[in-house]
Amino acid sequence: AWLGDHIAACGHVRDEHRLVDDDRAAIARAIRELATGRSHLIVTGGLGPTADDLTREGLNAALDASEPPLVSDAEARVDLDRWFAGRGRAMPEINLRQATRPASARCLRNPNGTAPGLAAELDGCRIWCLPGPPREMEPMFETDVAPALGGTGRAVVRRAVHSYGLGESTLAERLGPLMERGREPSIGTTASGSIVTARIRAEGGPRDAAARAEEVVGLVEKAWFPYAFGREGSLADALARELLVRNATLAVAESCTGGSLGGMLTAVAGSSAWFLGGTIAYANEVKIRELAVPADAIEREGAVSHPVAVAMASGVRARFGSTYALSITGVAGPSGGTDAKPVGLVWIGLAGPHGASARAFRFPGDRATVRDRSAKSAMQWLRLLIVGHGDASFIWDSSSDRPEATR
Repeated sequence: AWLGDHIAACGHVRDEHRLVDDDRAAIARAIRELATGRSHLIVTGGLGPTADDLTREGLNAALDASEPPLVSDAEARVDLDRWFAGRGRAMPEINLRQATRPASARCLRNPNGTAPGLAAELDGCRIWCLPGPPREMEPMFETDVAPALGGTGRAVVRRAVHSYGLGESTLAERLGPLMERGREPSIGTTASGSIVTARIRAEGGPRDAAARAEEVVGLVEKAWFPYAFGREGSLADALARELLVRNATLAVAESCTGGSLGGMLTAVAGSSAWFLGGTIAYANEVKIRELAVPADAIEREGAVSHPVAVAMASGVRARFGSTYALSITGVAGPSGGTDAKPVGLVWIGLAGPHGASARAFRFPGDRATVRDRSAKSAMQWLRLLIVGHGDASFIWDSSSDRPEATR
C-alpha cells in the first residue's frame, strides 16, 4: 500500500502486484515476465543474509540465462564493515553475501541496515530491488527510486474516507453512480477490521487531479454521513479530535474486552490530554467494589445487561471525574453463551453530561472479532453522540431487550 501511494505520487500507475515464493527460479521467472512491456519493476524483500534470501540470485538468473556467479561489490563491503563496526560487533561470515550483486547490476546504499538494494535494467525496464523492512525500504525508495520515477508531469492522486457502523454493501448503495466502472475519478471500497474505506483515485495534471479527488471525497463523506469518521488515522484518532476541540475527557470500564478499548485509545499520540484512565472489571466482585455496580442488579439481570452497563459507565465516570465514560460488558465467546444471552451479545454503556444510557449489540464472529467490534462501536457511539448523532443505528444493533435510556 505504501509503495502504491508513492508510485502514484510520482505520476505512475502500479498495474500488477505479485507475491513470489522464496525460490530462485520463481523469482527469476517473475522478474522476466513483469519486466516485459513495463518501464519500472520494484522488487522488495529477499536481500537478507540467510539461505532463503534469494532475490540476488533470482535477479542474476533473470538478467543472464547463463547465470554467471555474483560478484563482490567493494563499496557495499565497506558499508557492511562500517555498519557492524559502528555497533561494536564482528560481522558474521554469512553477511558477506549481502555485498554481492549480478555483474550488470549496481548496489544501492542502505544507511539503515545491512541489505544494500540493487538496480539493473532488462529489455528497457529499470529494475529496483529494495529491502523488505519498511524502515529500510521506504528511505531507499525516496532517495533512489522516486527521482527516477518523477518528472512525468502527470499525477495519480489517491484519497481515502473511513467509516464504521454500516456494512460495505449498504455503504456502496449510498454511493450509487459514484461507483460505476470507468468513472473518473474512480472509487472502490475495502473492508478491514470492520472499517469500511472508500478509496478514491484521480489522474491528470497534479492540481486538476487533486481538485477532482477532493470533490469526490466530499461527496463520499456526505453520502456516508454520519458514519464517515476521517480521511486518515484510526477511529480513536477521530474520537480524540472531537474530545480535544471540546476540552473533554474520557474514562473507560471494560469487562469482556479486557483492556482492548483502552489500548486503542492510548495508541493515539498525546492521548494523556483527554484520556484519564480506566478499570478492567472482569469479575463481578470487582464491578461491585471498584465501580459501585449494585450487587442486586447483577443478581437480578446478570453482568451482561443494561443496568450493569449503565452502572459501570456511571461508576467509572465518577471515579475518574471525566466528562464522558464508556463501559463494555458482554459474552465474547467461544463459550459462556445462553439462549437468553448468546455469544456475541454485548452491552455498551455511555455516561456524560447528558446522563447515562446503554445499548445492546449482537456481534458475529470469533472472540477476537467480538472484542474488536465492541471497542470500536463504543468509540463510534461516543463520537456520534458528541457531534449530535448518538441515535444513529449500527449494523450490529440488537433489537431485543432495549430499555429506554436512564438519566
